[in-house]
Amino acid sequence: MTGAFVRACALASALGPDLEAAVERLAGAPAVPARNTKTGGAWPYFAIPVAEGDWRRRAEAIARSVAEDLRRKAALAPAQWAALPCIVGSSSFSVGAWDEGGWAALEPSFDFSLRLAKAFGVSGPVTAVSTTCTSGFAALDIALGLIAQGEAREVLVLGVELRNRLTVAGFAGLQLLSATAARPCDRGRDGLVLGEALGAVLVSAVPAPWRIASLAAGMDAASVTGPSPDGTATAKTMRAAMAGARWESAAVDLIKLQSGGGPLADLAEANAVRELFSPVPRSVSLKGALGHTLGASGPAELALLLASLARGRVPATWGFSKPDDALGFAPSGGNAQGVRRVLFNLSGFGGSVMSLALENAG
Repeated sequence: MTGAFVRACALASALGPDLEAAVERLAGAPAVPARNTKTGGAWPYFAIPVAEGDWRRRAEAIARSVAEDLRRKAALAPAQWAALPCIVGSSSFSVGAWDEGGWAALEPSFDFSLRLAKAFGVSGPVTAVSTTCTSGFAALDIALGLIAQGEAREVLVLGVELRNRLTVAGFAGLQLLSATAARPCDRGRDGLVLGEALGAVLVSAVPAPWRIASLAAGMDAASVTGPSPDGTATAKTMRAAMAGARWESAAVDLIKLQSGGGPLADLAEANAVRELFSPVPRSVSLKGALGHTLGASGPAELALLLASLARGRVPATWGFSKPDDALGFAPSGGNAQGVRRVLFNLSGFGGSVMSLALENAG
């Protein structure tokens, strides 16, 4: 068990330029992702609704906006805020700058992370980490280590994924994208829809409503681009997270699924879930609303989920309408009363698997 808490969250995503707008939008009717010709070409893409323009200036503007929101919620003294360590997780960092400026516009991942830290107004130590789609939670893992070792009382964790053609082209080349919409857990699911986000989480040793009970990491060596069909590695990682939190499976009230609408990947995760749970708890996927935001998905989805739960709602899974008997369960939203323990799954290319156990400490 850890002694770390989620003190504050902020988010810029396709649902809105700030977290409050995103939660409000998530409570409404599902939106269809636009075909972003600048980024996705023929493919639908979940873009942050911030004015088009120079890639780097746009990135900095998004960061400053998220920083302002997070700083207000965190309520730290100016000196405390300025001294925050900043851990940045991403699978692309500044690759999007190449789309407009070529090779000369690219910068090392650490330099881009320093740029983000400056936009947030923090000057503590900066670290850049990339473990594909689990990058944001790899950053969170480092933050938890700093707090556990007494190196810091608060740590800023950023998950960032900003528009770029290279990522879209890569996923399209692997035939992993849907031409229409993300349909997590749905019988008609046919692939992912990508998106961009900047999620920020302030992790603290000071008690707050949600405690990070455990974070477990695993490795699925079945394939570079997909999980083992039986979900063995995912099940093992979920089990490790529950063990670290000292939970029995019956204690879990809600599972935040990795599920993004990939036919085989959704089935593999479902196999893992059914191995550990009978009956299966309530579940939700957020990728039908945010898109698959890759390295940003951990902090981005964590921010959105906790903000929704704070309003008393488990979000509906956008894109889901027809249950798939092969999965054995279906996501369900609605009233969040009684949701105190959440198991939060992530997985990514290269076999990286992570599972986070969150406990309401209120």
